[in-house]
Amino acid sequence: MRKTILSAALALTALAAFSQSFSDLRPRWAKASVNPPAGANYFLVWGVGEAADETSATNAAWADALQKSLHELGAVGITQQDIDAVRVRGISAVASFNKMKRRALCSTEFIRDPSGAKGKVYLLVQVQRSVGGKDDFYEAKESSCSDPAFDKALAEYNSKSSGDYPFSPRVFVPGMAQLHKGSTAKGVFFIVGEAAMVGGIVAAESLRASYSSKANSTHDLASKKTYLNNAGSCKNMRNGLIAGAAALYVWNVVDGWVARGKKHATLMGNNTLNITPFASPYSGGVALTLNF
Repeated sequence: MRKTILSAALALTALAAFSQSFSDLRPRWAKASVNPPAGANYFLVWGVGEAADETSATNAAWADALQKSLHELGAVGITQQDIDAVRVRGISAVASFNKMKRRALCSTEFIRDPSGAKGKVYLLVQVQRSVGGKDDFYEAKESSCSDPAFDKALAEYNSKSSGDYPFSPRVFVPGMAQLHKGSTAKGVFFIVGEAAMVGGIVAAESLRASYSSKANSTHDLASKKTYLNNAGSCKNMRNGLIAGAAALYVWNVVDGWVARGKKHATLMGNNTLNITPFASPYSGGVALTLNF
């Protein structure tokens, strides 16, 4: 009974961690304010939008960024009505804003939530402060958005959601790519199969060498012939196992590269799982609370 409860707890913990990762997944520039160089004729502000499709989420991200920068944009007359229009029709809906240089300096792809019903987009928006000010708008480079840690986390998240995993050097180690993708049975098959092949090659070569040595050390023609025949059989077996090991290795690389992985369960949606350790004079353990 205890093993069953522990297994269930571990499974729910993994499921909760995957579901919660959607809310935690954001680039570094969307975790804190981004400041341009001193005296720059532009400012930067990030926004996030959630919607059922990428276009609507992008519009919502623009609206969120504008909402956050109202005090900066007051001089050009941006109103709440303008922001609502952006949320519905996109940034080009704000006619009074079109004369100002503005662009999404950085943006993420559409990040779909575990339920699949909606997703989100993050934008780092750059806006010119003054039309008549210095023209340094394009001194800000998209390369400043580089965030390898986020890119890696997003790739991993998308892989777990879709089962499509990017190429990894793991494919060159038997079974490792399959285990990483969640295909445990295939991973074990490649590991055990390759190990068995290599073990068979070593055993066959050892026997061949032993029979060859015996054939060279005897003067009995019948025994020599028997030893040589046995050595030939072991050689053929060794060569067959080498070919089999090579074929299995190539299969492992191709499968690890192109095969789809296991999709992780995403049944939690917006539900929450709280895991709390507890202890008392008579017992202890982990309390699980699922809100749905």
